[in-house]
Amino acid sequence: MGISLIPALFLARHAQHVGAAEQGIILGRQKLHLNGAKLARFIRNAAALGFDLAAEDLVQPDGFTETLLARLGYPPIAALDFTDKEGAAHIHDLNLPVPAELQGRFDIVIDGGTTEHVFHIGQALDNCHALLKPGGLLLSFVAGDGWFGHGFFQTGPDVPWRYWHHARGYDMLEVSLVPRRAPRQIIAVDDPTGKPRGGERALEGPHMLLTAARKPLVAPPYAPPIQSHYV
Repeated sequence: MGISLIPALFLARHAQHVGAAEQGIILGRQKLHLNGAKLARFIRNAAALGFDLAAEDLVQPDGFTETLLARLGYPPIAALDFTDKEGAAHIHDLNLPVPAELQGRFDIVIDGGTTEHVFHIGQALDNCHALLKPGGLLLSFVAGDGWFGHGFFQTGPDVPWRYWHHARGYDMLEVSLVPRRAPRQIIAVDDPTGKPRGGERALEGPHMLLTAARKPLVAPPYAPPIQSHYV
């Protein structure tokens, strides 16, 4: 797993929402998948968002991304993984509920393309919700349409909208699709609720689905989400 150009630009866009966050957690310790021309491209695009960055400020010797996140203004971000192979601070299988000592502990939760690889994806999403403090920031970049075989799942618009917004009450800051071949082409994904066939669309080639959302201070009553086709 790693942070390539699309997730890096997404994280830069939403650095404005970090505020006074003190600690965060990322699912899987992420490597930096930017070098050479792609790293230079990120730096140019980040400059348009107000960042003054240089390659030597972003690349760390072990190839991971804590330095990148810090330079974008994020607080210390610990990693959670099901193995300690890559130095994650917290070891847990996301197919199972997260332990009580981690629940409600983090100001930011980043799903760095991880939940699509967890067989019990609903439990993985519940875990993201449980890890986050009220008022905290959820950031997710996962495989969207056209990425067959990358993980267990390709995520459609019903997941961010029906789960995070309608079932959990989150304020949606961004839901978008970005083609892997065109990292600056941000396609807004509207709430599919009430639309014919849930707002289906046909896309060509692999896309990433990006979600930024704010957890409510007071949780609404929860019921498992119903796909928008059937509401």
